[in-house]
Amino acid sequence: MKKLLIINGSPRENGVCAEMINQVRTYFLDCETRCYDTFKLSPAPCTDCKYCEYHDGCSNRDLDIFFEDFEEADYIVFFTPVYNNFFPAPLKAIIDRFQRYYSARFKRGAKPPIAKPKRVGVVIASGSNARQSADYMTATLRQSFTVLNGEVCARYYIPNTDMGKYTFNLVELQKFVHQLKNIK
Repeated sequence: MKKLLIINGSPRENGVCAEMINQVRTYFLDCETRCYDTFKLSPAPCTDCKYCEYHDGCSNRDLDIFFEDFEEADYIVFFTPVYNNFFPAPLKAIIDRFQRYYSARFKRGAKPPIAKPKRVGVVIASGSNARQSADYMTATLRQSFTVLNGEVCARYYIPNTDMGKYTFNLVELQKFVHQLKNIK
C-alpha cells in the first residue's frame, strides 16, 4: 500500500487548508495516510550544530517519528497559508531541519540521502493575491526536494481567502491530484 504524508502548515482547524486536506484525502483512500499539524508539532529550529554532518539524524529528537514517516512516504503534500510572503514559522522550521539530509548527501556522501522516491504537491492559500509569493514558496520546495529524492510535481494555489472571494475549483483540484499521482 502506498503512503501519503500530509503536512499541514496552518494553525486554523477549520480554515481553507483544513478544507483542502479533506478534499484531497478523498482521492487517496487507497493509501495509508499520516497527517502532521506543524503548529501542534512545534518543531525546534535548526541551529546548525553540525551533528548531522557526522551522524545520521538530528541532535534534536522532536521530529524523529515525523522523519520516519517522511522517508517512507510515496506522496507528500504540503498545505500552507502565506505568512509574510513565505511559509509559517513551524513549517519553515521543518524545511530548515531538512539540513540532516543535505549533510548526509554532501558531507557524508549518501546518494540519495532518502532511498524512497517521492512525488510532492503543495496547496497554498493566501489572504490576497500573492501569486509571486506562492511561486517563490513552490520554488523553495522544488530546490529542497532535488536533494531529497523527490519531485514537486503539483501545485494548487488559492488566492483572496481573507476577502471570502475564493472558490474551490474542482477541475484544478483534479488536475493537482492527477499530477501528484502521475495519472495521464
